[in-house]
Amino acid sequence: MFTTITFLNEPTNNLIIIMLICGIVGGVGNTLRGTTCNWVVLSKNICLGIIASIAVPLFLNLVSSDIVKSIYLDEKNHISNYLIFSGFCIIASFSSLTFLNTISGKVIQNLKEEIKQVKSENEQLSKTVETIAISTESTQVNANELEKFKTLPYTEIINSIKNKENKFRPLDLIKTEVNQDNTEIDKKIEILKNNNLVKEIELRKGEKAFALTEDAEKIME
Repeated sequence: MFTTITFLNEPTNNLIIIMLICGIVGGVGNTLRGTTCNWVVLSKNICLGIIASIAVPLFLNLVSSDIVKSIYLDEKNHISNYLIFSGFCIIASFSSLTFLNTISGKVIQNLKEEIKQVKSENEQLSKTVETIAISTESTQVNANELEKFKTLPYTEIINSIKNKENKFRPLDLIKTEVNQDNTEIDKKIEILKNNNLVKEIELRKGEKAFALTEDAEKIME
């Protein structure tokens, strides 16, 4: 109860009263401008007018207006701010359906833009991860040990991983290019990784990707 009383301070009470009164007045005005005027239409327009008035603070926030904030912070000019806020509420309630459709469209558009931005950031992050340069730090593998990896099954996998930009290539893409059983490809890549011939990273959704090390480049010479 105390929390409710604290929340409903003077500015908040004034704004609620303004929204209700303007919603009613705007709803009546909306009814009077129409061709049909009865209690059903009047009640409908008053309800829509009040809803539109309540949505005004959201609209002001969407257009980056600080009128509501000024009411709470600026005690000297709060009367003028109340009048401006009342004007918005009257206009919103007078054209309630149009206003509500407009503000809902604006909210949905902003949401789509935020989702698009998040997707763009995720894609950019994925591209950044995929284009990580291969580390120059690697343990040297004995030349004799490299010989066993010059056989066709291994070189086929290495050729699939190799690319000019030294990008990490997804495992699924490698498997589509290499004419071997997927289980065998997994085993050979694991052996190559254990011998420091390939580097591994994990992309989005747990997808693995691989790139060659400097030692693996020697096999291709």
